[in-house]
Amino acid sequence: MTTVTFFRKNGRIVGFEASEHTGYSEEGTDIVCSAVSALTITTVNGLQEYLKIPVGVEFTDGYIYCTLQDDISDEDWAKAEILLETLVLGLNSIVQEYGNNLNTIEREV
Repeated sequence: MTTVTFFRKNGRIVGFEASEHTGYSEEGTDIVCSAVSALTITTVNGLQEYLKIPVGVEFTDGYIYCTLQDDISDEDWAKAEILLETLVLGLNSIVQEYGNNLNTIEREV
């Protein structure tokens, strides 16, 4: 099962971590894993490439970690929140259908 943990600080998302494979299907045909990967990678790309917001990122097989830096401007926080909260919505909609393969958690840091 894939678990995506959203890290919040004072209610704002400051990052997320996704780990493990969903186990829905074999590698290469797992639609749940593909959906999670597409949403998380698109969010990171949107933060870095489109919004130009510096983030800490770590990718390995079956793992992604992304965190916003503490010193970004309030304007950048507001922009980043749109992408990150949209990620929450997208992943939670997948959980509704594939809750045996994907779990989301929110943790205050």
